[in-house]
Amino acid sequence: MNEKAREHWDDVNIEALVSLEPIGRGRYRSRFGDGNLNGRSYGGQILGQAMMAATLSAPHDRPASLLQLLFLRGADPDQPIEFEVNALQDGKRFSSRHVVGMQGDGRVVLDAHATFCAPQPGPQHAALSPALAEEPESLPELTTIPDALMRQLRPLGPYSRDVKPCMDFRIPEIERQLSAATAQSRLRFWLRGRHPLAAGSRAQQAVFAYLSDWWLNFSSVSGHLRDLQSMEPLYLSSLNHCIWFHRTFSPDGWMHFETESPCAEGGRGLSIARIHDRNGSMLATSIQETLMVRQLVRS
Repeated sequence: MNEKAREHWDDVNIEALVSLEPIGRGRYRSRFGDGNLNGRSYGGQILGQAMMAATLSAPHDRPASLLQLLFLRGADPDQPIEFEVNALQDGKRFSSRHVVGMQGDGRVVLDAHATFCAPQPGPQHAALSPALAEEPESLPELTTIPDALMRQLRPLGPYSRDVKPCMDFRIPEIERQLSAATAQSRLRFWLRGRHPLAAGSRAQQAVFAYLSDWWLNFSSVSGHLRDLQSMEPLYLSSLNHCIWFHRTFSPDGWMHFETESPCAEGGRGLSIARIHDRNGSMLATSIQETLMVRQLVRS
């Protein structure tokens, strides 16, 4: 458990990043590490690899319908994570799996449940996307954010111009949405993985889980940007993350995320995202709870 991660990820191929090495019956080991700006494993990596571990033990004809995960401790990107998967259910319609991820000498860093279900006949409806007329390719990249606007985001710590090379990320009306003077407890953006996935790849939902963590909790803090300019910086950390997959899709196509935060209280903020494709079809819903507390600045 203490051996170093043995391979270096190329920073582009998310499918390789979420791939796992079988080490026993229902047991898998991560192959790559992917750190964030705080030196911990990126939360999306934890989500994607846990989703992949559950997928590898599920029937091939049952795509994922749900992933729910607790981030229990910060993970070290230089150490492999070992995943242990147990079958909770293999019924007529649903298969459910319990996933535990450990590092070091049995230190548990995540606990997750995933459910798989083939499409069933029944009534259908979906919320419509509000941004069908937009062309995401024409929107500016995050690296073009003006310096004055970036300074307003500094109290939020992990939010910066940095975008992982494996993803394409665009924010419409970027100055209005990120300005402390006009920001609200909501954010919408476009996102896709840059590496093409093979048709029918079993990694599709794991790759989406990887991407789903990106900027999701911004809506929990964005409405407070004006007040935060004169306060101590916030410490942000993901506590739990849920994804409901409404249909199968490939995350290498543009996805529109419409996020909002209905409540922040007691140092915890809740963010909800509706995800649509460019045609307006609803793909998934994701919810994340985030620890957001003021840091004490010592002289």
